[in-house]
Amino acid sequence: MLFVTIMHHYLLWHYTRAFYDLFHVWRNILWFVVHFFSLPQLFRNWLAPFKRMTEGRGEAWNLEDLAGYVIIGFLSRVIGGLIRTVFIVLGMLSLAVVTLLGLSTFLLWIITPASIVILITGGISLLFL
Repeated sequence: MLFVTIMHHYLLWHYTRAFYDLFHVWRNILWFVVHFFSLPQLFRNWLAPFKRMTEGRGEAWNLEDLAGYVIIGFLSRVIGGLIRTVFIVLGMLSLAVVTLLGLSTFLLWIITPASIVILITGGISLLFL
């Protein structure tokens, strides 16, 4: 009778409180990945100049200064966009991996008690064959 009571309490914990705690751990890991790669900030300033490197405009009507201003600004934004794109892709891949691992963990968490019972009964039945 004690075994049945223990199993009842374990299964009640396993499918209520532990499931809830597992979800919160998974949510914290997702939050960590998003903030580790700074995904919101990277999306907000995707095409900002790399390390804020820009050229001053210089004199008002000097074509050389204007061309340097435009070309350096454009190249700095292209380099910044490429580097941020690499980090965004890495962050999104990491987020996908964590999501898939979390979903597989939930699936395993759900079927673990049943699989333990099935494996024990299968092992006992093999003893008597």
